[in-house]
Amino acid sequence: MEQTLITLYGRPGCELCESTVAIVRTLIAEEGSRLTLSLVNIEEDPAVHARLLEQIPALEVAGRLLPLAVSPMQIAAFVRSAVGQVDGER
Repeated sequence: MEQTLITLYGRPGCELCESTVAIVRTLIAEEGSRLTLSLVNIEEDPAVHARLLEQIPALEVAGRLLPLAVSPMQIAAFVRSAVGQVDGER
């Protein structure tokens, strides 16, 4: 089974980002090993910082971006939809 990468854009000290990490990790535990989480600190890339500063925490899966990802239901629906899209392409 191929892995689907979930990229979470955030920055240190962001409470919403930390909450979103916990939500995504719970979702990964429920969905199994086909999901992988990558954390990107927007402070480390000026272009990413400028593009996403007012949108963090943001999730990206299969080229789709979910800005201000804070609702557990919204995050789960977004990830499942994106994973379904990826699975359909395989």
